[in-house]
Amino acid sequence: MGDSDFSQNPSFPVDGYLYEALLPENVFGHTKKVRLFREAIERLRAASKKSSLRILDIGCGSGYAVTRFLGKTSDHVMGIDMYPPNIAYAEKHFGHSSLHFSCMNAQALCANGEVFDVVVMGDVLEHLDDPVSIMQIAVEMLAPDGRLLVTVPNGRGPFEIESALSRVPILGLGLLRLTDLIVAALNKTVMKGAWNKVAAVAPKDLPYNIESGHVQLFSKDNMVNLFKGVGMQIASARNVSFLSGPFTNYLFAPSERFCAWNSRVADQLPSWFASAWFFECCRRQSKD
Repeated sequence: MGDSDFSQNPSFPVDGYLYEALLPENVFGHTKKVRLFREAIERLRAASKKSSLRILDIGCGSGYAVTRFLGKTSDHVMGIDMYPPNIAYAEKHFGHSSLHFSCMNAQALCANGEVFDVVVMGDVLEHLDDPVSIMQIAVEMLAPDGRLLVTVPNGRGPFEIESALSRVPILGLGLLRLTDLIVAALNKTVMKGAWNKVAAVAPKDLPYNIESGHVQLFSKDNMVNLFKGVGMQIASARNVSFLSGPFTNYLFAPSERFCAWNSRVADQLPSWFASAWFFECCRRQSKD
C-alpha cells in the first residue's frame, strides 16, 4: 500500500500539518489522543514563539496512528522504535523531509546529544520493565522549556479489567468466543458488513509487535510520583476514553456514535473511571 492509499499525501499539507485528516475515532480514543498531543504541542509553539519544533516520539510503532500526525511541515519529527518491521513500514509509507524514523533505543539517541522541544510517549510505559529509566532519558533529551506528553492505561480501569477477564482460563476464552459469535451474527444480519468496514480502515500489512504486552499497571498516584521522581510536574491531565477492551471493542467498533460518546463522556468522569489518561508535563518549578 503506497502513500496514495492513505487519507492524505504528505506532498499536500493542510493548515501546515504534514498529515491533517485524522483517522476515524475508535473505542480506545486514539484520535482524541492525537488531538490532545496536538493541542499541547500548539500551546508550546505559541508560548515559545517558535515556528519550528523538534518532536520525538519514543516507541512510535509503525507511525500510522500517532507519529505522522504530530508535526507541521516546518517541524522536525522523529519516531524511534525497537521493532524493525515497524520502522521499515513507517519509513516506506510516511518518511518525509520533516518526518524521520529510526530503529534505535532512546538511550542511544540521548548519547548523541539530541535535544527536543517535545517528547511523546503514547502507550509505551506500560510495556516496560523499567519505566523510570526511559523517563529519565526522555527528560534528559528535553529542552529546558519543553513538554513531555504521555498516555497510559489506567491500571485499574475498564480496559485493564476487560483485558484481565479475557485472560481468565476457560471463562475468558468462552466469553471471547461468545462475543465473536454475536459479532459474526450481527455482521451478517442486523448490521450487514459493519465490522468488515471497520477492519478495512487499517492497512492489511500494518505490523504490530504482539509479543510486547503490558507489564505495568499504573494508578494516578503512580504517575504523579513517577513524574516527580524525574523532575517533572503535570501541567494538564485528561481522561482519554471510558469503556474499552477486547469485549467493548469487538461489540462497538462499528458505532461512530458510541466511539464519539465514549471519548467525550470520559471528560465528565472521575479519573479512576477512565480506561486511559493523558498527561502534559513540564519541568518542576520547585522542590516541593
